[in-house]
Amino acid sequence: MSTISIEVDDDLIARARQLAAARKMTVSAMLERLLRVAAGAPLAVESLPPITRQALGMLPPLSDEQVDRLLDEQRTSKYEKS
Repeated sequence: MSTISIEVDDDLIARARQLAAARKMTVSAMLERLLRVAAGAPLAVESLPPITRQALGMLPPLSDEQVDRLLDEQRTSKYEKS
């Protein structure tokens, strides 16, 4: 297995550590999982059921900012409950 070094903002690495701890995994394991998903095969639309294929074209694409906001909202609701 290879080792890499990256520079990451301190706030971001703190959030990554919190997420990893909540998932009972290391930051390295979480990043490896993320890279496996990102490097995986693209979605094979033709293999989806017809209704799902139809639904794919119904929603407008989201901007990066919208995706970030939605993911933050979901993480907050899942991991920061009182």
